[in-house]
Amino acid sequence: MGSAVLEGLLASGHSKVLVSATTKSEASAKKFRDMGISAMATETVEEANQLMAGDADLIILGVKPHLISQVLEEIQGEIGKNAVIISMAGGITLETMAKGLPENPNLIRSMPNTPALVGMGVTAVAAASTASQAAIDAAMELFAKVGEAILVEEKMINPLSSISGSGPGWVFYIIEQWEKIAIEQGFSQSDAKILVRNTFWGSLELLKTSGEEPAELRRKVTSPGGTTERIIQTFDSADLKGIFSAGLAAAVHRAEEIAKG
Repeated sequence: MGSAVLEGLLASGHSKVLVSATTKSEASAKKFRDMGISAMATETVEEANQLMAGDADLIILGVKPHLISQVLEEIQGEIGKNAVIISMAGGITLETMAKGLPENPNLIRSMPNTPALVGMGVTAVAAASTASQAAIDAAMELFAKVGEAILVEEKMINPLSSISGSGPGWVFYIIEQWEKIAIEQGFSQSDAKILVRNTFWGSLELLKTSGEEPAELRRKVTSPGGTTERIIQTFDSADLKGIFSAGLAAAVHRAEEIAKG
């Protein structure tokens, strides 16, 4: 996710000389250096996080949730008091961040998604009560460069992470299964891709350009007594909405488990 935001940021025209990065492996650091970004790996320089974060005005924590406490401990006391610290780690609360960085008020929690890679991400931003308006504005401006950013209360982060953060997973899984069904019906893999993906992209473009709601567009393609009606009836009988709700609830529960851990 960190790489997705970084690459989306650079694609938007952000200057490479204003960006530095730390990674766990030297191979990853070299990849960033090859892109023209100053990068250092903890694998080769143990104090990489402290060294790179020390002079930064804005710091994005793009590590796994179980590593957040370690990274906060490493940079505590090394970073400027007014630095903006943004976490992208799922389940890590602002309270946890504040415990790790008690002297830093500008703490931000975010939940972006991978379409940030192509400038079409959706990112939720929640700020600590101690964060300045300038810090919040900086976070919003950052994520606006890779898509849409919305400011929410922290309590909304977990459900939002399941809807938009994990959302690409929902979409890709549906397309994956849809293509399998097409192949089972006798279509080649290449034809199945064209049938499913172009139908998906075309439908989204129609939704975007028509200005109509999904329910209305669905009604227009669902003739009474026709085949589409039978498909929708089958989905309703299987309680597709209930399945989606159960998936979201499970994801929220997992995020809460991570926060407690």
